[in-house]
Amino acid sequence: MGSNQFEDIERKIWEEEKRYLMKHISLSLIRNSALKIGDYILHSGKKSPYYVDLRQSISDPIGMDWIGNSLARIVINEIGKAKVDKIMGVPTAGVPFATIVSQKLAIPMLYYRKERKEHGVRKKIEGNMERNDRIVMIDDLITTGQSVIDAAEAARDQGGIVSELVVLLDREQGGRDYIRNRSIEPHVLFEISEAFAWLKEVKLLDSNDYEVIMDYIKEEKTGMGASEPEKDEKEKA
Repeated sequence: MGSNQFEDIERKIWEEEKRYLMKHISLSLIRNSALKIGDYILHSGKKSPYYVDLRQSISDPIGMDWIGNSLARIVINEIGKAKVDKIMGVPTAGVPFATIVSQKLAIPMLYYRKERKEHGVRKKIEGNMERNDRIVMIDDLITTGQSVIDAAEAARDQGGIVSELVVLLDREQGGRDYIRNRSIEPHVLFEISEAFAWLKEVKLLDSNDYEVIMDYIKEEKTGMGASEPEKDEKEKA
């Protein structure tokens, strides 16, 4: 049995593990009202048939542990711990997740400031960052991708090497390609449509709501909602 065959088996096992983690986390998000179904207005002013607020998860220690473990497993399996010098949290929801990943993997942490502080050293990256540090960004989800790009550019300006992003979920609104086109590879635990399909399967989402949500996601994928990323992605919905 050759090494390529072993690698193929390991990839299949990892994909199975990701699906298992998606189920646990989706259930936790529903239980803790971090994933809501209904009519919502996003920060951009657009309407959405669902709302994701992963900041709700900080009040659920068990759920946070599941999320932290999942993100850490992505770093190990898809990037490699030995290839990472620093973990950087993207504000605001990405910061507590980055903290957990940093502790679990024993990799030093940084975080990005949206606004440069006007005293002291006046930097936008907090923590001990050295030139040519290989930095993995941690965020909660991808919408347009602009906040991730802002964080990456700030770290690059200070001499960091930023080419990897780890997030829990992708809203499938074009942000993933937008990030990839700026030389950052997004590593995602699951796409939101995958979670909704499973929630429908276990009868935690009714068929009518599922169809409305899938139509919305399909529309976003065609570029009707994601062609021009807003400056502030943190609508986080």
